[in-house]
Order: sequence, then structure tokens, then C-alpha cells
Amino acid sequence: MNRLPLIVMAVAWIGVFCLLGCAEPAQPVAPSHTAVAYTLGTPLSVIENDPAGNQIILRDVPDVKLNPNYQMSPLNSLLDIENLSGSTIPPQQLARVQVDLAQLSNQEQGVQSPSFVAPPVYTTSFVCEDGNTAVQNAVCQNPQLASLDVQMGALVRQLLGDNDVFERDQVLASQRAWLLGLGAACGLTAAPSNAENAGSIADAGSISCLAGAYQSRIAALQSWTTPQLADADSQGAALAKYVTYKPLDARQPALCQAIGSQAAAALAGDGAIDPARLDGAQELAGSHGPASATDPQGGSIFVDLYRAGLYGGYERRARGVTLSGATAPIINPETLGDYVETLPNGGGRFVNFASQTNDYGAIDVFTYQGQLLALVTDTVGYNSPAPPGEAAVAGVFTISQGAASPACLYETFLMPPPIAMGVFGTQPSLTPFLALITKIEGAPPDHFAPSDRQDLTYFQGELDWTMFYMPLVITAQVQNANWTGWLRSRHDQVLDDLYAWSQKGQQNQTEFNQLFALLTPAATELDTVYVQQQGLTAAQAEQATAIAMMELLYQTTYYLDPGLGAGPIDPADYTNYRPRYPILANPQS
Repeated sequence: MNRLPLIVMAVAWIGVFCLLGCAEPAQPVAPSHTAVAYTLGTPLSVIENDPAGNQIILRDVPDVKLNPNYQMSPLNSLLDIENLSGSTIPPQQLARVQVDLAQLSNQEQGVQSPSFVAPPVYTTSFVCEDGNTAVQNAVCQNPQLASLDVQMGALVRQLLGDNDVFERDQVLASQRAWLLGLGAACGLTAAPSNAENAGSIADAGSISCLAGAYQSRIAALQSWTTPQLADADSQGAALAKYVTYKPLDARQPALCQAIGSQAAAALAGDGAIDPARLDGAQELAGSHGPASATDPQGGSIFVDLYRAGLYGGYERRARGVTLSGATAPIINPETLGDYVETLPNGGGRFVNFASQTNDYGAIDVFTYQGQLLALVTDTVGYNSPAPPGEAAVAGVFTISQGAASPACLYETFLMPPPIAMGVFGTQPSLTPFLALITKIEGAPPDHFAPSDRQDLTYFQGELDWTMFYMPLVITAQVQNANWTGWLRSRHDQVLDDLYAWSQKGQQNQTEFNQLFALLTPAATELDTVYVQQQGLTAAQAEQATAIAMMELLYQTTYYLDPGLGAGPIDPADYTNYRPRYPILANPQS
């Protein structure tokens, strides 16, 4: 057999993330063509008809060869087969190619094929791919469930993006418990054990059960209530310890000085940079107003606002500004970076895009001192676009004659330098304490899929980072919503859970003893870092350390007690809670 190179136009069958807010009906994922090289006469594939009648399925099988008389057109693969044999193939070896079945012979169309045929895949809130659980496979293959999953995912992400870290804890715990119990509740195995199970469509009873569970979950998320803030101003005062408006460039000095000083005062008030709070300013459109408005010249202004993805913390972000009649945005994700690059040494920035998610923390268009202006602000904190040691910035642009021109530039937030960040990895007690936290947390259950864990992993990382490097922001959030009583109640349950876990084996008991032997010295080291490295007062450091220790110990129970701390929680219900343990207590004592 002549071994000539053969190129088959193949289509990778993959799931697609649904961007938040997409409301289209769930549809099968559209294929696209990818070139894949094969060699004639080598073991290749078995071919079978697709149920839809317009595709075939290729599977890698050791004893299948393609006929050397093969021919191919750019979009249609015309295949002639020999030496076929049936086999059961794992789904990860599946690929699809579009073909003209009318040009295949009856003999070829009637080839004996493996028993597993992959059903169509619909758009969901997660990626439909290898390693999905039985529940996820059912959702991927059913348009009703896929549509419900998209709706539920949007609600979860909105709650995660719009609330403080403790509300996020509650959302994540609630969602974790729901996901971990869903398969067993609806009679689906936790994880597929073979190809047939992985690709088979769930029975009608399981589909009905899942649909009901999704509908109930959506209703619960829609009715989620957030607590009233008891002290909103404390958040701004805390944020102002880390964020400022330091002038970097002033092309209109009087304008820049006025905006910078008033913006800093507004930030210290409630933590928001709302141009409407500037004396004499009028907000027209943007992050703190409507998405579009009429400008003073009678045209229209459009600010591109959207819900960022996971690596933007699902926050409400801005991407640009467009004027009516314009062919391109006058402000785009590179505009602020381009301004920074005009400074000496490029302003210390290595790239000119706004952030890793290619957006801004906020854009607001407003009138001030007789000018039409746009305030473009980088994100700060964990989501800052700047690497360690670099600064996040904010820029003011004048809008005139259909263009945006730089006017003012401010440094807003300085990421902690690498040396400071390394402080937490070099402490004799805190470092092994953090390692034990991770070890006790353990590996997630098999039926908690990687896509289910993404939110938990990301927000745990953001919380840890903020606790260590912006601790006053965390303590302000506790004060804002009066979370103290609820935190102490949850912490008591964490200690009970850890003690119960320690009684289930000698290894558990050993790790439990090690953890609590390190607890107090680790807390002392963290307290010292807060005072010496970050300039907190003794009282501020004590409070920040107590919150951090409670949060870190809580992480050990993610899979020991998945629903612990699930919300929604009304902190008023815990105002008079009397803790059973001190924060640094060993529950075994």
C-alpha cells in the first residue's frame, strides 16, 4: 500500500463557554475545520454515520486503514474504507468531519460501527469536554437543561461579581453543596466509568429530575438577598489606605488638580469613583450611570459595559466609548496604556492593554468645567493590570470633534513588590500552617468537575491575596455588613468539623495536632507582618489576623462539610451570637 501523506479536514467537537448575559436558545456547537495529518496505510479510524445524517465520526482504532484511492475536496472528505472492525472507543478519541454522505457508497454507509454515538452538544455555562461528570454530560446533551444551566450560571456569576468576600463565601458554599448532591439526587453516577456511560443520554426520569433541580436552584438564586450595609463609609476609608490619585501627567494643570483631589475625597467616602460626586460635574454615561446618553452637541455616547469573565472576578467592567456616527471607538482597551507609554520610560508599563481581561475597572463620561470628559480607571487590588511593583492608573480624556485626547494621568494603586509578597512564604510557622491548610482541604471529589471548581479556586486566591495585602479592606467588609457574629458561628462549626475529622484515623489526628500547634505562632507572625510591613496599628492588625485565621481554617472544610456557611445569611440573625470557642482555640482541648 502506498504510504502518501493525507490531510483530513477534521472538526474538534468542543463545548463553548456562554458569555454572561447570552440569552439565545441553546444550540448545537457549530463545527469549524482543522487540518489533521494522517498517513495512508497506518492504523487510523473506524467510520460510522452521524444520527443527523450529515456527518461521520472518526475514531482512532488500531486495525483500520484508509484505501489508497482516497480523494478529497476542500470541504468534503470522500472516504473509501477497508479492513474495518468494531470497537468501543473512549470519547476523548472522538472527532467529527463534515462529509458529503451522498458520495459514499451504500457499502461504506453500512459499515459495522462501535455502539457509542455521541449526541449533539449544546451551549452551557461550562465547557462540554472530556472528564465531564454524568450530570454535565446530561446537561450538554439536552437543550432544556443546557438553557437552564446558562441561566443559573449567569445568576451565580452576578452574585459573585457584585458582593463582598463573605457573601461570595456563602454563594460558593451553597453552589458547592448543590452541585455535589445533584448526581445522586437524580440517579446519575458521580463520574462516567466507560465510554458508553459517558456518551449515553440520561433517561427521562433523570432529565426530569435535573430540570426540576435546576428550576428550584434558579428560583433560590433569584430570591437571594444581600444584607443592608451598617457602615458604608468604612469601605471607602479602608480602600483609601491603598488607592490614591497621585498626579503623573497634567496637560491641563488646573483641571487635573481639581479632579484628582475631589476623586480622592470621593474614594475615601464610600470607595467609589463616581464623577457625579465632583463639585459641578454631571455624569452622562458609564459605569456609574446609564450605558448611553446624548452628548452636549446632540450626538449619542455609548459606553461598552459588560460582565467580565472569571479572571475579571465577574465584575461589571467597561471596554470603551463610541460616539454616534463613528466607525471605531474613541476609547478602547489600549487607550489608557497608550497614554502611559508617552511618559518617560513608557511609564514603567511593559504592555499597553488595560488588563489581562482587556477591559477597565470603570469608564465614566461627564461634563465638568465646560468640557466633555471621560474618566478611565484601571482595576485595583487582586485584579489590577499591573504586575508586582507596577502601578494601576486612571486617566482623564477630553472628548472633542469626535476624538478623545489625553488630559490628566494619575497613579491609583501600587501592586506589592515581589519582596513584600515573599514575606508570607518565609515565616517559620505561617508557611507550614498554610501548607497544612491545603493538605487537609484535600483533593475534590471525583464528581466535583474541574469546571465546577474554577470559581472556588479563583475566589479563594483573590480572598487570600486581599487578606494578606489589603487587610483593611477585608476588615471594613466585616464592619460594613456586621458579619462578626456569623463569622464566629461558622468558625465554631469549622472547629467542630475538624475535631470530628481528626477522630477518623491516626493520620488525621497527626495533621490535626500539627495544625493547631502552629495556629497561635502563625497568627503571631501574621500580626507582626501587618504591623511592621504594612503599618497597621496593633488593634487593626489584631482584627485582620483574627479574620484571616478564621477564613484559612474554613478552607479546610470545603469538602469535609461542603454546605457549611451556605447563604443567603442575614447577619442580623447573629448579632447576639455567643462564640463557643476562642478564635485560636484547639477544639480538642
